[in-house]
Amino acid sequence: MLSVAPVPVSVVVIPFPEVEGPAERYVTRLLLFIDEFGKVVRVRVDGPSLPQALEEAARNAFLNARFSPGQVDGLAVRSRIRVEVTFEAANPKR
Repeated sequence: MLSVAPVPVSVVVIPFPEVEGPAERYVTRLLLFIDEFGKVVRVRVDGPSLPQALEEAARNAFLNARFSPGQVDGLAVRSRIRVEVTFEAANPKR
């Protein structure tokens, strides 16, 4: 059990790539594996699947993000956290 959970050092922004088909709202969960230095070393989809372009955009954004590492009793440790990701078209076509 972590005494301090990992926290992103800055806001993680995921660009909305072009996706074939209608503009929709996509939501999933990602499992982030974070090392003791705050680097995301692996990202796994842990919810509904996304179109490939969206999954790649989310994966790349988190792999490039920095976190303050999780801690146990004041010591930085490897950890994993779940995050929810939502892609929503700014102007969905109706």
